[in-house]
Amino acid sequence: MVFFDSNVLVYIAINQDTVKKKVALQLVASAIENQSGYISLQVLREVANCMFKKSNDSIEHIRETLSGFDALDCLDESRDLLDRAIKIKDEYGIQFYDAMIVAAAEAAGCETLYSEDMGDGQIYGGIHIVNPFKNV
Repeated sequence: MVFFDSNVLVYIAINQDTVKKKVALQLVASAIENQSGYISLQVLREVANCMFKKSNDSIEHIRETLSGFDALDCLDESRDLLDRAIKIKDEYGIQFYDAMIVAAAEAAGCETLYSEDMGDGQIYGGIHIVNPFKNV
């Protein structure tokens, strides 16, 4: 199982770097095909926020883009997830919202978290961080 950080999905949502977009599209397509991909509501909120800030897309286009990620399982947030994120932040000293992403990946049973920002090769609990763009 794999979890996608928002920074990976932003390359799909906003037409900026075509090479990274292609990589992100391949990863998401593979995860959908294998029914092994997860995101969280936080991820969707962050993607929407980036689209509002960095694109001139219509509200309808933003909604359509976000619904395009519906094929990925979306983890709901809970008080338990929040508590786990606080423990992860304390244990590893990472940013709180990154800890929320790690906690969500953990709760979803993922082994891999695709993220451009969290440090390729880092391991937080049982979650291995992979930067899918490190060789692009």
